[in-house]
Amino acid sequence: MPGVSTLASVTAAPLLPPVDGLVWGYRFNDDGRADPLDGAAAMLELERQESWVWLHFDLIDGRARKALANLAHIPDEARELLLGVDDRQRMETYGQVIAGVVMDFERADELDPRRMLSWRFCMAPHAFISARRSPLQTMAELHNAILSGRRFPDVLHLFNGIIHSFAGALGAVSVRMVGQLDEVEDGLLDERDSGDFESLGSVRRKAVQLHRQATPLRFMLHSLLAERPDWFTEDAAEDSAQVAHRVDSVCADLVALQERARALQDELNSRQTEMTNKRLMLLSIISAVLLPPTLISGIFGMNVDGLPFTHTPFGFLCTIGVMVFSVIGLLFVLRRMKMF
Repeated sequence: MPGVSTLASVTAAPLLPPVDGLVWGYRFNDDGRADPLDGAAAMLELERQESWVWLHFDLIDGRARKALANLAHIPDEARELLLGVDDRQRMETYGQVIAGVVMDFERADELDPRRMLSWRFCMAPHAFISARRSPLQTMAELHNAILSGRRFPDVLHLFNGIIHSFAGALGAVSVRMVGQLDEVEDGLLDERDSGDFESLGSVRRKAVQLHRQATPLRFMLHSLLAERPDWFTEDAAEDSAQVAHRVDSVCADLVALQERARALQDELNSRQTEMTNKRLMLLSIISAVLLPPTLISGIFGMNVDGLPFTHTPFGFLCTIGVMVFSVIGLLFVLRRMKMF
C-alpha cells in the first residue's frame, strides 16, 4: 500500500459551520476522559489535533456524506471506504491511516444474527471517524459507557473497546443458542418426541451466520497486529492482542456450536429413520396378518360348488375359526423368526 500522511495539524483555527449528520463527537483528554463536541467544535478539534477525537456520522444524512467527502488530509482510498456501499468486512492500511468495514448487530431489544449491519471507520493518531446507516447495538452500548465515565487513552483503545464489545455480543448470542441446543438434546434423551427440527435448524443457521461474520474479523485483527503503524503504543498493541484472542475464542465456540448442532441433527435423523422403520414394520406385520383371512374370505367368496361348510348350520363360525387360527399361526411363525 502506498504511504499517505496522517491527518496533518494546522496553525490556524478557522470558524467552521455546524456539521449535520454528526451523531456524536468527543474530545479525549490526556487521562482518557471524553468531552462532548458539537459539529463546529468537532471539526475544529479535528483540525487542531491537540487531543484525539471521535466523530460518529449517520450516512443516511446526505449532509454527513458531504462533510466526510470534504475532510482534508485523509487518503482518497480511506474516504472511499467511509462513503462506500460494499459491506464486505475488510481493513486497509494507508501509511499511518487505517480504514475498514466491520459488522455489528442492529440495535434492538434482542440481538438477532439475521439483522447485522456494517459500519465504517478511519483511524489515525489523532482521530477516530466512524459512520453507519442504522443505529447499532455495540456502538450504542459503548456510547453509553463513555457517558458513564469510561475512559480511552488513545484511538486504538477505542477501536479495541468496540470490537471487544461486539465479541461479547457474539458470545452472548452463542450462549443463548447453546441453551436452545440443550433443550433439543434433553428432549431427545428423554425420548419425549422425535426431535425439534425447527429449533435445531434455526440454531445451525444462526451459528453459520455468526461464524461467517466473526471469521473475517479475526483475520483483520491479526493482520492489524502484524502490520501495525508506528503510532501504535505497546500498551495499545497488547490490548489489541487480547481482543484478537477474545475473537479467536468466540470463533472456536461458534465452530463447536456448529459441530454440536450437526451431531444432534444426525442423531435426530437417525431417530426419525428408526421411527419410520418401526412404523413400516408395523404396517408390514398388519398386512401379513390380514393376508390369510383375505385369502380365505376370497376362496369362500367364489360362486362354485364343492366349497366346505356350505351346507352345515355352523359354516360361518367354522370359517371364522379357520381365519382366526391362520392369524394366530402366522403370528407364531413371525415371533419365532423374531420379526417383532
